[in-house]
Amino acid sequence: MMKLIEIEPHFWELYQNQEQLYLSVSVDNSAVTYNWDLHLTEAQQQAYQQQGRESIVELAKQIVAAVFRGDFSFVEKHDTTAEEKAAIFAAFKQWREAQKQD
Repeated sequence: MMKLIEIEPHFWELYQNQEQLYLSVSVDNSAVTYNWDLHLTEAQQQAYQQQGRESIVELAKQIVAAVFRGDFSFVEKHDTTAEEKAAIFAAFKQWREAQKQD
């Protein structure tokens, strides 16, 4: 089951489904906000296990910088499936509902 495990509001969210981690990153270029849901590589997942949240902060910054340079290779290579995107959306919705109850 997909769960939201870390969040930096309006920037990124980190999700976990069993052993796989997913990063949802928002990129705001003033006119439009783009959002990408990405699966993390084994190395990126290990970095998170060893360094925690800071590794995700740095990865998100790298992704945003690449997108602003017009380099979409990482987001294209690590894009999630429609099923994964739906699970991420459902997990976010569940998390948001839980926040309203607190």
